[in-house]
Amino acid sequence: MQSAAARLCKLPMVHLACSKLSVLYIDTKCSHPNLRSVCEVLEKNFSVMTSLSGIFPVSVANDVACRSLDWLETAFPVLHTPTEQVSFFSFKS
Repeated sequence: MQSAAARLCKLPMVHLACSKLSVLYIDTKCSHPNLRSVCEVLEKNFSVMTSLSGIFPVSVANDVACRSLDWLETAFPVLHTPTEQVSFFSFKS
């Protein structure tokens, strides 16, 4: 079974948003030395938390998130539409 996070990242709009945020994050880190230090500390702490998360059972949360994604994908099929084909009016009912 695929994780909810992996499924979410495959949605075109989410993928595009994550890509843009990643570029913004890297540019900001490179442009501002004070923020770079803060970001590096946060990244280090996040990697420690991520490695520890394997110890705790997350299957229940993943199941709930997957069911929620199933509902979202059924209710809003536009989520699978490539971003260049989506317009503001696609979201109106």
